[in-house]
Amino acid sequence: MKFDVILACGGKGTRADLGYNKLALDIGGQSVLDRTLSCFFHKNISKIIISYNKDDYSLIEAYKDIPQVALCQGGDTRTASVANALALVEDDCDYVIIHDGARPYLTRECLERAMDDAIKFGTSVLYTQSTDSLRAIDGNTSRPIDRKRIVRIQTPQIFPADEIKRAYLAAVGDEFTDDASLYESRIGKPVHLTLGSDKNVKITTPEDCERALGGQLFIGNGWDTHRLAEGRDLILGGLKIDHDKGLVAHSDGDVLIHAIMDAILAAMHERDIGFLFPDTDSQFKDISSVVLLRRVLEIVKTKNMRIKSVSAVIMAQKPKLSPRIPDIQTNLANVMGISEDSVSLTATTTEKLGMVGREEGISVSCVVLLTK
Repeated sequence: MKFDVILACGGKGTRADLGYNKLALDIGGQSVLDRTLSCFFHKNISKIIISYNKDDYSLIEAYKDIPQVALCQGGDTRTASVANALALVEDDCDYVIIHDGARPYLTRECLERAMDDAIKFGTSVLYTQSTDSLRAIDGNTSRPIDRKRIVRIQTPQIFPADEIKRAYLAAVGDEFTDDASLYESRIGKPVHLTLGSDKNVKITTPEDCERALGGQLFIGNGWDTHRLAEGRDLILGGLKIDHDKGLVAHSDGDVLIHAIMDAILAAMHERDIGFLFPDTDSQFKDISSVVLLRRVLEIVKTKNMRIKSVSAVIMAQKPKLSPRIPDIQTNLANVMGISEDSVSLTATTTEKLGMVGREEGISVSCVVLLTK
């Protein structure tokens, strides 16, 4: 049996609130559309037709060089976009697979199960069971619904090529929520439901984008050391700490924030603070490190990333820092705009060994996790 695929990519993706089409969202080193397309390189699939929004041709153009792929400008609605794509389905095609371009997690198992069911039953529409309790609303009242009788419909949806073409020709000017509804309305046959997967989600909202990116973590390490001297305030995490010595630096010497900044920059593959805020530049003389941290956070924002976790170890023989750790954590969390649970600080001595043990300086080691 011969299958052609239509990827419905004609929407603008505005509900995702990315500022660009969600099909270009990078998930694990691939765009959403790249990953969706890769689901359909199969021995029984002859052609993959991408029905795209005319405003996104620059995003789609590169796919025209893939031998199995054909491009088709979509219409003003999803129904119109699929109808346009059906004109490119090959004459000897037996079945048409219609799939959402923003549904990139289709497994080979689900696809082949759907293809087998289409051959066996004539059609195949993927579904999953609801795990939530359901109620129907009627005005100001509601009533429970047996969730065993309700399913959630997914794509792909597979139909005989000649029938789905006739169905769309008969539906000109009308709009349907999915292809199965259109097929049933115009052909008058029921569709066969094939068990899908909860993993086969469609990326639509900002929350969907965040979940899609949830597995993308970027780790950075930071380390800094400053010498202690009299006549300087000791600043750690943006707070003044009572001590008879402070840290020597071109800035305020906040060794903790310096290590955090370097870890953040490393996670973003950016240059370190010595490059960004050189000690040869007078504008950084005695500057608060909190100000510098906020500048680094602006870079995080421009890269569409956020801080997921900060963990740092402060190595100091004196002063005793344990009583101030909660205050420092709170202040850092407020500056970085993250929860206090996302900031972990510990303080330790070096048992009087080395420059820290001799009370000559303070060192900080830091690890940061970022996510897109």
